Amino acid sequence: MAGEAGPLKVFLWTTPRTVSTSFLKCMTYVPDTVAWHEPYLQIGKFSYQVEDPMFSEPYRELAEKHGGASEVAKIESGYDASDKDFDWLKEQLEGDFPGKKMVFVKDMGASILRESRHDKIPKGFRHTFLIRNPNKIMKSQLKGFMKAQKTGSFKNPKLTPDKIRPVQYLNELWKYMKAEGLESRPVIIDIDELLGNPKEMLEAYCKEIGIPFTEDLLTWPAGDDVMTKIWMVPKQTILTYRAVGVHDGTFASTGFHKPPTTTVDSSSAEDELMKQIPPILAQVFKGMVDREYTYYEELYAERLTLNK
Repeated sequence: MAGEAGPLKVFLWTTPRTVSTSFLKCMTYVPDTVAWHEPYLQIGKFSYQVEDPMFSEPYRELAEKHGGASEVAKIESGYDASDKDFDWLKEQLEGDFPGKKMVFVKDMGASILRESRHDKIPKGFRHTFLIRNPNKIMKSQLKGFMKAQKTGSFKNPKLTPDKIRPVQYLNELWKYMKAEGLESRPVIIDIDELLGNPKEMLEAYCKEIGIPFTEDLLTWPAGDDVMTKIWMVPKQTILTYRAVGVHDGTFASTGFHKPPTTTVDSSSAEDELMKQIPPILAQVFKGMVDREYTYYEELYAERLTLNK
């Protein structure tokens, strides 16, 4: 898995609401692995050295709401993102990682593409992609925004139709990796196929990136120790995740599980959700699915299947 040149380094690029944090949790338990949780996205949220026009303001305010720097200082694990930038991150990821056999990084394609940060992509990585049907992304995001509205946990990011195109960004990043010679064989996984057949799909993924598969990867411990004791993650992320219950379901999970089949009229449920969110968000989400579907289909056609 690792040679004299150092550990195998793998990126998993994805979009929101793809069960990607569970995927990271799974990969964390490959022996001798260092795992990074969304470093570009999270530094963009909490650093005062970079500015993310969508996320910086609401997430900095969220951290301040729950104690700010004084509470961050009490967190023993993780790194303080407030003074970090993407040059620091690139240098870290291109480092040697002595004693490790794999470096696994999960992040959002939009974190690179939205602000044209192509020059911040570290060298020496394999690049893989996790995709999901845009309609399912939208429904999951709607539920997330509804939770935020009800709990008042934080104000919505500055969402506009031109910014909400996560699958397009992922598609463009995939094409960029190939065009620039950064990845000759990008591996694409559709999360619904993984959830429906976790053993075979995960085994195929491991084979493609060059790591041994064992059935131990199909289960993992419940709890957020993976975030607080293992992952490379900002202290501000730990603070805010715990404060508002982000990824509570993921941290409670012990494996991949196929979502239950619903008997509820999905279109009616979707319409009801739309009525409960601000009109501008409803407009954003309604326009997202049709606009994103072509980009998803391109990626889906190149996905890893059990027949390949």
